[in-house]
Amino acid sequence: MLINDYMDNDVAYLLGMIMVRGTFHIKQDVRRLLIHFPYQLMEVRGLPSSKLKFNQETEIRLSLEDVRRRINELLEVNVDIERATNEVTLKAIFTKNTMSWRNLRLLCNNKVSYNEFVIPDVMFNMPKDIQREFIRGIADAGASPSYSDRDQVGLQRIVIQFQNPNWILPIQVCKILQENLEVNVQHILWGHPNIRTPDRDEGSGSWAKEHRLRIYAEDFVSIGFNFGYKQKILEELAEYNLTNRRHKTKPCNPKIKKVRGGGKPSHPDEKSKKIPKCLRGKHFDAYFQICQALGCLQGKAGPQIEIFEEEQ
Repeated sequence: MLINDYMDNDVAYLLGMIMVRGTFHIKQDVRRLLIHFPYQLMEVRGLPSSKLKFNQETEIRLSLEDVRRRINELLEVNVDIERATNEVTLKAIFTKNTMSWRNLRLLCNNKVSYNEFVIPDVMFNMPKDIQREFIRGIADAGASPSYSDRDQVGLQRIVIQFQNPNWILPIQVCKILQENLEVNVQHILWGHPNIRTPDRDEGSGSWAKEHRLRIYAEDFVSIGFNFGYKQKILEELAEYNLTNRRHKTKPCNPKIKKVRGGGKPSHPDEKSKKIPKCLRGKHFDAYFQICQALGCLQGKAGPQIEIFEEEQ
């Protein structure tokens, strides 16, 4: 079976969740796939004036019941939902080296963690409905719509979070969103010392936070969430933006952006080993310079940059 023949909406959705919050584990003959859904606040709501109010743990578990039914047959194994402090986990246990297990591992290039997953080449050539479901899986696992994610004038954004060790996945997701699905991205807030803590002392490490890909709520409606409570909040935030926005959004294009207002000071942690070698030791005055250094070409074909093998 060719791997692109295996790809459909269900596989794409599952793969999206794996990319941003999944881990593979093998111990003796037992294989486990875990997808983590962490949360910080027990209660989540929309706008301050909204009547929308949700218990986040309960809503995640309810949404995962639908996900479990959807992928049970796909994986040929039982899928369980487990609770922990500030996290709900979707767990699939494979007692045999099944075709579904091997296909998922192949799609993930035999890597084991969301800290190192990159989008397989096949996804960039899939039909739009499959790509949309893939991004929806990423959003269900990696985004929590909230009133707190607004810009300087109060317009609401959807933020997809990526763990700091993975510097390639945000660029790839941005590419699919803008070039394939025509969803404008505002920008990526990188977990880099020049971007997060330009004035901090060496060794603080407080800059090594998650990377945050930001999209205005009304632009993200064409993707949406499968998690019901997230979709309801998204629709409210998008309606707020449409009522209050004066100008249409534009796609992010690092090639035409310029640094304004002077540069940032040098930071001693620019040489930190937490930064991949392709960026390490370099100074950046703006997020889009990091995007370019990581291979953002905005519509031009080019080889995928590799960063994870450099340290070995």
